Amino acid sequence: MNYFCHLDSSGDLEYTNLQLYSLKKAADAWNELLDGVTDTGLDSVNHLRERLTFIVSCLGLSLSQLMGQNCPSHDKEKIDQPGELLSNILNRTSVDRTTKRLLNSTFGDFLKYYGAIRHFGRNLDDNNYEVVRKLTISELNRFIKMTIQIWDLVIGIYRQNRENEIDDDVSSVSNIVSFNSLAKQQNVAAKLNNRFMK
Repeated sequence: MNYFCHLDSSGDLEYTNLQLYSLKKAADAWNELLDGVTDTGLDSVNHLRERLTFIVSCLGLSLSQLMGQNCPSHDKEKIDQPGELLSNILNRTSVDRTTKRLLNSTFGDFLKYYGAIRHFGRNLDDNNYEVVRKLTISELNRFIKMTIQIWDLVIGIYRQNRENEIDDDVSSVSNIVSFNSLAKQQNVAAKLNNRFMK
């Protein structure tokens, strides 16, 4: 199977890159959220819970599309579960055991939130609500880093085959989609707070 990575469906292209579009929406929402944190502080950001869950939804949509497209199951009617898709991708790479374990563990944590958000209707024990309440900006930052790693692994796999059409400047998804650094934003906020407290 050949893989193509067209950046969007603008112009004459008839292709659509939904997984990249979803990732861009996650980055837009994340960067806007961090700007709000810098301006007003985390506790004063409007709709914080909704924004965190929206970003998780976009990351999950992006990853499920990315992995499902790139690990198709020709002999099955249904695509494998996300954890199996990630294992298939990891088995095709040369990443070390520690990295594999970390990615699998982080992805498992991510799926708890993504699953709760996807099934965020009425439930008998309010378990989904409790899961979503535990989502923090730091946890989300961890999921963003994991998502970029998975994207880069998939790009690396397909770059090995010269028949695949992958733009030359796409060595990492970070070349296309930019997530602002939480640590950098926190440093800016801390400096601002220190200046105002003097």
